[in-house]
Amino acid sequence: MKNKIFKHRSVYYLAIITSLLLFLISSFNILQLFQDFSFLKLVLVFCSVIFSSFAFINLVEKYDKAVLFLNLSIVFYMFLTSFYSLVGFLNIGIRAFTGVYFKLLITQTLILIIVNLYKIKHAKGVDEIDIIGQIEE
Repeated sequence: MKNKIFKHRSVYYLAIITSLLLFLISSFNILQLFQDFSFLKLVLVFCSVIFSSFAFINLVEKYDKAVLFLNLSIVFYMFLTSFYSLVGFLNIGIRAFTGVYFKLLITQTLILIIVNLYKIKHAKGVDEIDIIGQIEE
């Protein structure tokens, strides 16, 4: 039995590549903890590693909650990149819209829209356990 998460195979590959890239980025951010240590940075890095690894593992195994973890990791990275693009906008003005962080924010927004647009909604059927003891007429 093949468990499908998305309607199209290309969207599945886009989700896999995105979750793998986010996992690699968050894994390499662990090395940056030693340059300028703070507890906030520690918490953010470990949350990003956990979200990204759960998203990647659930997508590879095609579990039902894979899209949820992918959405969590993308929204988490969107929050971080929006902070950096806002700081860039306040520092250099309108030229921040040509910067890397703003382009990453737009790309993550598009990926989030595409993934949620083509996900398969599983209809919950009636369980046999729920209908035991009920009188059917």
